[in-house]
Amino acid sequence: MGKMISFKKDGVEVSGYFAEPEAITKGPLVIVIHEWWGLVPHIKDVCDRYAREGFFAFGIDLYKGKTANNPEDAGKLMQDLFQNRLPEAEAMFKASLDYFKENDIGFVGRVQDYRFGVTGFCCGGTCTWYFGAKFPQDVHALAPYYGLYSIVPIDFSKIKAPVFAVHAGKDAFIPLSDVVKAIEECNKHSINAQFIIYAGVDHAFFNDARPEVYHEEYAKDVWIKTVAFFKQHLE
Repeated sequence: MGKMISFKKDGVEVSGYFAEPEAITKGPLVIVIHEWWGLVPHIKDVCDRYAREGFFAFGIDLYKGKTANNPEDAGKLMQDLFQNRLPEAEAMFKASLDYFKENDIGFVGRVQDYRFGVTGFCCGGTCTWYFGAKFPQDVHALAPYYGLYSIVPIDFSKIKAPVFAVHAGKDAFIPLSDVVKAIEECNKHSINAQFIIYAGVDHAFFNDARPEVYHEEYAKDVWIKTVAFFKQHLE
């Protein structure tokens, strides 16, 4: 359904996987940000799923073509992104927003009605929070899945979009105390945020390419809820 695309906007080069719905020429765009593995087939499949639900979807490749197939290499890629390449990632994200505005993707009736949603998993969940705070006027709904709150500073006071945050009760990477702190920050800054925690499952339970952690019932449930969230706030 989708295809790899590359573009250059304001001197910033971006590539990723773009999927579009059938028989729809204009509509909201969901930017999908990959896990620490990179832009692997699972993320492309998620983009295709969004397209089948009527959204345009762009799986941005923040690793610029690199992927990992083991936790050690994936961890190195993620650490490099957050410690050394965060300004570059911000520029790539902003370039993507500007590019799709110019190409009428996300255009609904009038220019001010561009609607962009952002979602991501693990590394991408962290980026969803982070970019939501960095570009509050450009994004209209955030759905971070098991984002890490301690790896980069997230300025909750800047977030304006509604949030649907997904977590796993047995997540070895994200203690529930961090989730509670995030809820407290959302309370403090009056963010329209829903948090859902699925007890008894681990990090990445949505990823059906990883049978050791995948939980079919909860994955289907959270997908229905996320699609409904985006339809509510983007259409």
